[in-house]
Amino acid sequence: MNIVINAVLSYELPRGVGRYFNNLLPAIAEIDKENQYYVFYGKWMKEYDFLKIKQHNIHFIELDIKNSQLTRNFYLSIIFPLKCKKYNPDVLFLIDTQAIIIKPCKLVSTIHDLAEYVIPEKYSKKQAFIRRLIVKHQAKVSDKIITVSQYSKDDICNRFNISENRVAVIYNSVDTPETRDICQPENYFLFVSETERAKNLMGLLKAFSQLPTFIRDKFMIYVVGKKGNDYGNIIQEIKDKDIESKVKFFGYVSDEELMNLYAKAYAFIFPSLFEGFGLPILEAMSKGTPVLCSNTSSMPEVGGDAVITFDPYEPADLAQKILKIVQTPELRIEMINTGMERARKFNKDSVAKETLKVILGD
Repeated sequence: MNIVINAVLSYELPRGVGRYFNNLLPAIAEIDKENQYYVFYGKWMKEYDFLKIKQHNIHFIELDIKNSQLTRNFYLSIIFPLKCKKYNPDVLFLIDTQAIIIKPCKLVSTIHDLAEYVIPEKYSKKQAFIRRLIVKHQAKVSDKIITVSQYSKDDICNRFNISENRVAVIYNSVDTPETRDICQPENYFLFVSETERAKNLMGLLKAFSQLPTFIRDKFMIYVVGKKGNDYGNIIQEIKDKDIESKVKFFGYVSDEELMNLYAKAYAFIFPSLFEGFGLPILEAMSKGTPVLCSNTSSMPEVGGDAVITFDPYEPADLAQKILKIVQTPELRIEMINTGMERARKFNKDSVAKETLKVILGD
């Protein structure tokens, strides 16, 4: 079979969907050396690991187009489907929400979540409106939909009146070491995400400010991720709470740096208001780091009994849970062990096999 993959993403460095595909394609390549894969990507996407694959049946096609929302969406929705006919595709696989007007063959789409419906403040009003139109149409025309949690599947099926048998739940994956030495943690709480409103760094800052003085004096907050639509408010909150010396911004970091930050953190805190999956939860658990995450959307589903959950709209609840893990060392050790055990269930091989079954129609 000939499988065309639209892996054109808007951002130059991998995050979110880019990390999902960096995990997925190499695992598929390990399993399938017969079917032909034609993977389209943007010329600005130079730092993606999946581009390093050297295999006779994996072909990369660089798109030399302008990386603007208007140009990209026009090209991918109309010109790209026509261009991919050159490769006689049996299946077109979209790895993310993408406008698709012309359908050249069987269509399989990964729709990670419906954030544009559930938490539209994540985007501008115009962006949220456009994304709702796109994802609704994409869901309707896709022959099969892959999504990353049961929460997202229920949302897709109920919101768009789509039959459950058209939607497959395939969780994200992560690398997990067989063993890990439990080392002395450093005194920081780690936050990993873009500083956008829906990721709720504000809630963590408010919770931190409510902690007893001896905790605030001892610990810091490390923030990893690009500046988003809440960055200005975040900076103002830090100044208002007089905690400038307690918050350190790293911006975007390499995978190696990120895994190192996970491994050394006292705890990973994920106060997001909404997630279709929440890959950082899995990444943190795989590095032996205790996780505190929101009790909303898919996050309890991903974390299971290996995480401590809290109400992201109540900073006092998070402050109480932080205090609990700091004052109960044995709980922290238990969470390290249960977290690593849970992370091992999300392995790349099984995710690749399940994804291939959907793509190939087996």
